[in-house]
Amino acid sequence: MTRMTLGLAGAAFLIVALAAGAAEVAATIAAGDSAIDKLDLEAGIAAYRSALEADPGSYEAAWKLVRALTDKATLSKVPSDQKGLCVEAENLARKAVSLSPSDANGHAYLAVAVGKLALFEGGKRKVELSKEVKAEAENALRLNPDDDVALHVLAIWNREMVELGWFLKSFAQLLYGKFPPASLDVAITDLRRATELKPDVIPHHVELGITLASAKRWPEAKAELDKGLALPTAWVTDDHYRALARASLPQVRSHLK
Repeated sequence: MTRMTLGLAGAAFLIVALAAGAAEVAATIAAGDSAIDKLDLEAGIAAYRSALEADPGSYEAAWKLVRALTDKATLSKVPSDQKGLCVEAENLARKAVSLSPSDANGHAYLAVAVGKLALFEGGKRKVELSKEVKAEAENALRLNPDDDVALHVLAIWNREMVELGWFLKSFAQLLYGKFPPASLDVAITDLRRATELKPDVIPHHVELGITLASAKRWPEAKAELDKGLALPTAWVTDDHYRALARASLPQVRSHLK
């Protein structure tokens, strides 16, 4: 057998091996998706981790692991665990963005991860992180105007900026150069768009209801909270958002009497 023949045979073997490895990673990611569909968050995380270990360059495994870790942080009752999950998710999301900067999912979930991390920071640091949350959500929407996750994140950013205390508003004005345009109307518009794009997503309806309540639009707020409570479970964090809806309803109902 000639050297050229040996070289071709080796190249063919390498191509087959790479294809087999890629197929195995794809199957592992699919197993993670299946676990998440069955509301088994831990199995989903394990599968995405395994896929990313097998192929550190897998963008899909990276952003899906970020999504799963931020969901786990949402459900955790231990603040230190929550923060640790958010830090890991933030780092992975930055990796995902570097792997595929032109895809919206990485930017959207970087905004989610940074936004959740901001919950564990003090006032000034929280405002500093909010600037990146806004920027990454907007990046995602530039790449995909129908990204419901980015719309959701940008809506919460608007609501939280409106509800900042005067001291943090002054700091935000210094950070942004001037106080950024933020309004409950924009938040409501973005969340309504998210519910139109994904009408079966409970968090969109619940956060829209909470935002409408912030705007004192009580009948609309109740309608959205009721929608969130009526929808069937489809995601691992749905019960968490149902609890938020139930906690918000008494105040809303008190304004409808």
